Amino acid sequence: MRQDVRTHAHDLNGALGVILASADLHVHRNGESEDNRAAFSLIMEAARKASGLVEKLAGAATADEAGMDSAYERDLDYLDRIAGSPDPVLADLERSGRLEEIPIVDRETGRLLEVLVAAKSAQRVLELGTAYGYSTVWMAKALAPGARIVTIDPDRERTQIAHGFFQRAGVADRIEIRNAPALDVLAELPEKSFDVIFIDALKEEYSGYLRLAVPLLKMAGMVLVDNLLWGHRASMQPSGSDADSVKAIRTFNEEFLGHSQLLATIIPVGDGVGVATRIR
Repeated sequence: MRQDVRTHAHDLNGALGVILASADLHVHRNGESEDNRAAFSLIMEAARKASGLVEKLAGAATADEAGMDSAYERDLDYLDRIAGSPDPVLADLERSGRLEEIPIVDRETGRLLEVLVAAKSAQRVLELGTAYGYSTVWMAKALAPGARIVTIDPDRERTQIAHGFFQRAGVADRIEIRNAPALDVLAELPEKSFDVIFIDALKEEYSGYLRLAVPLLKMAGMVLVDNLLWGHRASMQPSGSDADSVKAIRTFNEEFLGHSQLLATIIPVGDGVGVATRIR
């Protein structure tokens, strides 16, 4: 599904959630109180917003091929064709992510991770956020003999599934899984011990991850970060109704690009990938 369709669908779900919550409030209250009138006003406002989002969804799904977004999708399709399909394990991971709504990086982001890990000849890689191990497999494929990835995720059920994919991909011996909150594990790791650190976990904790991760990087080591455009929401005009995740991403982006120890950029690949190298 196109990125703009995903974004509008997410916003539509939020608007409908407000409608449902407000309607439930009315059902459980009686009379013409001020609260009830406020609830009705909220329902009407959310319904109007939902109607507008439906129109955007319809427009996005049927956009003319000459449109900029359509051109972007056409470029991605072209690059996929000439790059070839991923191996069967990665293809199965993509299907599992879609069917079970497990967050995974976009395929083009996976390819970028593989290239950057290989370019660094990385011996030690740290990943925050394993999920089903899609990005982990991309990076593990690029490792030289003897190199290892430490991947952190507190969800044991998900990482058990990920381990099965690691075994199928033939990379399980290169990967160490830590089942604990990332902030806790980061605080325990030795400084200047990693060549590459990839961040893709709780968005509200991104700033905390960066603060603890930079000291763990070797000089000229790289920190890579996913979701820095956050479904186009980071670039929207700030609003008081913005989700905490959106506010956290905006704050992180400024910290990341202005970090005194990093030379950093954000590239519009996938959902926005931060790439930085430690210079101090």
